[in-house]
Amino acid sequence: MEKQVKITRKRKLEEKEDAKPRKKLARTVEPTKSKPRTVKEIKLKTKSQSVTAETEKILLQPSSTISDAKADATEGSVDLWDESIVLAQVEKIPENLAKNLVSLLSEGCTLPFIARYRKTAVDNLMLDRLQELYETYQNVIQLKKKAKSVIETLKKSKKLTLDVEKSILNARNLSELDLVYAPLKSHSLSLSERAKKLGLEPHARNALNGNYIDVETLCTKSNDELSTVDKVEAHITHIVADIIHKDPRVLEKIRSLKDETKFTIVSSRTKSSMKETKDSGQRKIESKSDPETYKIYFDWKCPSHFVKSYQTLALNRGEDEKILSVKVVVPDWFYNNLERFCITLWNGIFWIKKGLSDAYSRLIKPWLSRQVRSELTVAAQKEAIKTFTTNLEKYLLTEPIKNRRIAGLDPGFKAGCKVGIINHNGDKLETFTLHPDLRRKNENDPAASYLKSQLKKHMVELIGLGNGTACRETETWLKEYRISEDIPVIIVPEQGASIYSISKEAQKEHPNMDPNLISALSIARRVLDPLGELIKVEPKHLGVGMYQHDIPTKMLETALDSTVEQIVSLVGVDINTASLAMLRRISGLNESKAKKILDYRLKNEGFSSRGEILKVAGIGKITYQQCVGFLKILGGPEPLDATIIHPESYTVAKSCGS
Repeated sequence: MEKQVKITRKRKLEEKEDAKPRKKLARTVEPTKSKPRTVKEIKLKTKSQSVTAETEKILLQPSSTISDAKADATEGSVDLWDESIVLAQVEKIPENLAKNLVSLLSEGCTLPFIARYRKTAVDNLMLDRLQELYETYQNVIQLKKKAKSVIETLKKSKKLTLDVEKSILNARNLSELDLVYAPLKSHSLSLSERAKKLGLEPHARNALNGNYIDVETLCTKSNDELSTVDKVEAHITHIVADIIHKDPRVLEKIRSLKDETKFTIVSSRTKSSMKETKDSGQRKIESKSDPETYKIYFDWKCPSHFVKSYQTLALNRGEDEKILSVKVVVPDWFYNNLERFCITLWNGIFWIKKGLSDAYSRLIKPWLSRQVRSELTVAAQKEAIKTFTTNLEKYLLTEPIKNRRIAGLDPGFKAGCKVGIINHNGDKLETFTLHPDLRRKNENDPAASYLKSQLKKHMVELIGLGNGTACRETETWLKEYRISEDIPVIIVPEQGASIYSISKEAQKEHPNMDPNLISALSIARRVLDPLGELIKVEPKHLGVGMYQHDIPTKMLETALDSTVEQIVSLVGVDINTASLAMLRRISGLNESKAKKILDYRLKNEGFSSRGEILKVAGIGKITYQQCVGFLKILGGPEPLDATIIHPESYTVAKSCGS
């Protein structure tokens, strides 16, 4: 104990240098000379956000616990977030633009509708940019819901304090929210909570503010947690660390320093990726993939801002398979700058250094590593999805070859070559299977003769050859037997055709037909009407991207479905001839509403005007507004019904024409 007393005296001198002249304070009483916090300090850092009178009154209370009045206002405090302002800050766009977009989305407007018919309200932004803003807006909504849930959870567990709530409301993304919430998730008390239970919070706040505290006098033999000076100091340090890392000003500084810091990504091979068996010196591979696949990452490092998307996804795969160990190196510059900043906020330099060191090692640094990795992963996933959507867009917009009789060939070796012939409307004329002599052993191949006769019989003008198995062999066979001399042959991507052929939609369209023959018909229709046929297939099966399995399934499906909807809406459809697959992709419609449109069309022998769409059950004014501009009626009494002009603009269009 004598040794501990000496250490304490030395620290007393250090603390006295930071302390200002003041009256002697009681052990468990907070200093009352500090000024009450102002609304400016606790506001969310946004330009136009305001705190309600009720919440302001609550936040100005000096107590760190939640009172009954505070509990009643908790739910309302989350409503302080204005989605449009947060959207404007994150995406760096004008607030009026963000407000207009949020207002339109709240009214039920879809992105294709906004891009075409409300473009002036969103500064004529292109559809792809609107999609980015929409994704950010969804993230803001998700953050708001999560924050509300966290506040309610902490309230029930009696862990919600004013400082915690302020930090939650200042979070800009889910990762920052996790930085605050992570220490409080456990059902057991956190280190700072255990220290507060011992009644040390007032002393910790005094110490942080530069007031002198006698740590030795806080020791007591009646409580083992306070039996020594070291234990008391450790508890006070945990409270100080908690105060520092949850302070909104510190969180804002961490956010700005993170943007300025150059992190380094380092990867190495894990020891568990390969182990020696006891019986022999052979290596036993425990991972799903061959570790040599990741050989270049066994001793690899790169500045985070230079890491490529494919490298990020490869590192993630290797880490998931326990082949690679990936770390983020944070330069000392970050901690030094953060320490200098904290010293400007409080007066107790000795306790600031101890508390910040504890908070940095336990909370801030691990959070930084997660945040950097998360940002790299999100950027890589976005680039991969962008590749998918761009390729899908070009694929869907492939120029159709209209008014031709087309033969679709689905080549193969053992299963033979499946043939489907359609007329200029896409109706089936003939389907059969050939077994061509692809090795060309015989000069006269019966399969070639039969195919020639069928092509001549149905006056086929074009052959679409699937690019799958045996494609090149079949193409050579067509040339060798002079089948393609008079009829052009084009190569058609057949990705997804086999999957579509066994789907319920295909069986409904072609009952009791061999799925292999359905696949051949699909190839032929992809030539005649690419968009109309390709939308029958789930976008993820079209093979238009890379790293498909590295992207969350839901994220990929949402992006691809959105692209299909945008393309179909861009092209528009004739409501009197469009299929269910086409109609359900129109902006504002879904499968249920599309079926009702088809039922009405069947009962009433089609639509004569756009206004008649309102008579369909389930189509209200909002749905009508969103979809009608993309549904065309050809040959009706109103010429404008065959254009992309929205009915709400007919009066203006007619006045311009006159």
